[in-house]
Amino acid sequence: MPAQQEIPTQTSDSNNLPYYDVIVIGAGIQGAGVAQAAALQGWSVLVVEQFDGPAQGTSSKSSKLIHGGLRYLETAQFSLVKECLQEKAILQKIAPKLVKPATFVIPVYKKNKRSPFWVGLGLWLYSLLGGSAPRKIASVLWKNFPHLNTQNLRAMYSYEDAQTDDAALTSAVLAAAQEDDAEILYSTEVNAINKTGEGYKVNTNRGSFTCATVVNAAGPWVNTIAGRCTFGAPMIDVDLVQGAHIVLDTPAFEQCFYFESPDDGRAVFTLPWKGKTMVGTTETHFTGDPKTCAPTAHEETYLKRAFDFYFPALANVKILESFAGLRVLPMAEGSATKRARDTRIVFDNNVDTMKGYYAIYGGKLTGYRATAEKVVQCMAPVLGHSATLVSTKNVHLN
Repeated sequence: MPAQQEIPTQTSDSNNLPYYDVIVIGAGIQGAGVAQAAALQGWSVLVVEQFDGPAQGTSSKSSKLIHGGLRYLETAQFSLVKECLQEKAILQKIAPKLVKPATFVIPVYKKNKRSPFWVGLGLWLYSLLGGSAPRKIASVLWKNFPHLNTQNLRAMYSYEDAQTDDAALTSAVLAAAQEDDAEILYSTEVNAINKTGEGYKVNTNRGSFTCATVVNAAGPWVNTIAGRCTFGAPMIDVDLVQGAHIVLDTPAFEQCFYFESPDDGRAVFTLPWKGKTMVGTTETHFTGDPKTCAPTAHEETYLKRAFDFYFPALANVKILESFAGLRVLPMAEGSATKRARDTRIVFDNNVDTMKGYYAIYGGKLTGYRATAEKVVQCMAPVLGHSATLVSTKNVHLN
């Protein structure tokens, strides 16, 4: 875990309060990415986080995948898939110890919604956008997956993506930010954000700080923080959608499996995780305090039923643990599966009362670095950056 800083002492002349070029609210992967990208420019950066460590929310409760999002092709989110595949390649280069290649297997059954042709076409398009070349697994090799249900199996495909420890990746990005002098305060709750003549004043339970720009990277708390801005910060109406995972007491498979849920045809992954087998995920609308987010009994049953269907010989294995994170999706009618998953950066540098305030809505683990660089590009005019911005794509993470 990156070391926590003491209360900063750098002050502005006007009010004798600690001053920064950038204050980032939230030490999840999105906030960590912005902190690193901003600090790399030579800007003074402070990260404030309500919990006592990094990645305490969704950033430690994801599916642990670094991928383009194969299923997003069905909703024509081609630019998102392409960007994420590009980011996957960058992360595998700069963080090889944290982002590791993984082979995914897709079995296609007679009753699946998607035919072998459709799956093969999707994988071919995925490869055109930057993914690996898919491979059809010959039927004579199906015996190499002894626990897999082969009844009514029509075809099998494989392709390459990557996995990570999401919390470890977040900590590594924060550590890189600290190497460029970013500071972090944990156990720090933001109470109010006021507009000042010089920028913003951020009031917290650990004192007040001033800054030229503020980045709201609070994840599922993004609108909570926006509501604490006294200048009328812009907001997007969102739905919080819970994604649950279970970890089973059975040794991990060598491959990752990508299935259709036998209940509703949704994508379900079976993945190795710390020597055991993880199954995810769900899409359940969530209301209430994000701190209370937890898997429901229905979600655990849903995921276990999918695993038992595809691996009937292992149906007696027990659930060791479960966890859930929250996606921030634009509010809309219908299934969350069909919602746009692109990240939205809300800001308006042309309005004096909002100039220098930026809010990140949504965000993919895989695309955190690209999102951070977009935020920094938006901030540059406010901070008077005239030189070419320095990219994080060449900064190695440990």
